[in-house]
Amino acid sequence: MTRAAPHALAATALAAAAALGGFFGPTAPPAALAAGLAAAVAVVGLPHGGLDHLAGRSVFGPSAGAWWPLPFLLSYLAVAAAVLVGWAVAPLATAVVFFAVSAAHFAETERGPWWRRVLFGSLGIWLPLLARPAESAALLTWVAPTGVEFTEALLTWRPVLIGLAIAAVLIWAADSIHALRHADGDALADVVRLAAFAAMFTLAPVVVGFAVAFAGWHSAAELGRLAVQANPARPAVGLRAVLLAAAPLSLAAALLTTVGAYAFGGRLGSPGVVQAVFLGLSAVAVPHILLHAVAGRRAADPYPTGGDV
Repeated sequence: MTRAAPHALAATALAAAAALGGFFGPTAPPAALAAGLAAAVAVVGLPHGGLDHLAGRSVFGPSAGAWWPLPFLLSYLAVAAAVLVGWAVAPLATAVVFFAVSAAHFAETERGPWWRRVLFGSLGIWLPLLARPAESAALLTWVAPTGVEFTEALLTWRPVLIGLAIAAVLIWAADSIHALRHADGDALADVVRLAAFAAMFTLAPVVVGFAVAFAGWHSAAELGRLAVQANPARPAVGLRAVLLAAAPLSLAAALLTTVGAYAFGGRLGSPGVVQAVFLGLSAVAVPHILLHAVAGRRAADPYPTGGDV
């Protein structure tokens, strides 16, 4: 994926600030963390998936014609419902599947061979589980209150997480040596970003790390790509068109998440807010990822350029 240097630098700065704040700063109140998470997901996270109806048209249009919204909505909602049911009846298995699907999706933002992309694309998943296991288990239990086995599962998987950490350090060190030896500015910026992200996922609250990585890195990169695709000559105009086109679905998702937050807990700092955000996000993330995987296999253009956005 093509990434603009300013965006990578901004994401690196955000991650470094979060890491320093987690190490030196006081622990933020739960209400502030929940509010920051909700704001980041609503402002940056949701819009990058708010054009899924266009991807649905590119996938289902050739076979369903003018009726493409019907199979698109039915399949999208069916997958979302399956995710929600999974969190309720089989939270541990659902977490494993969700993390695996997310790792494959986040790998698209990284560079290099597939195994490197998956390892570092999933950094925000496995490193908090290793470095902040109690906090991670508590958050997962908030998301799926019946999932009392999360703490035991993390202990069982700890050797695997340690192995991933060792592999990541060795690959990062090799990449750093290569970048310095060949004076490769892009590669050097990449290893610095990964170091900042690793520090953030280790030192900052899990919610903060997720918000920065998901909204400040992954979603912002996707919005930038869509802006250029919508208007290559004037990306700022393209971004405005993308946000306007994504607004209906984004606002609907934000409204449903808000309703869910009050239904699950009410107060801003309560587990209900985190539960609603993560349940809502996972429910739309899985069909979003699968939809774009299908579009990619069919070489379909999910986001037509110009006035079609």
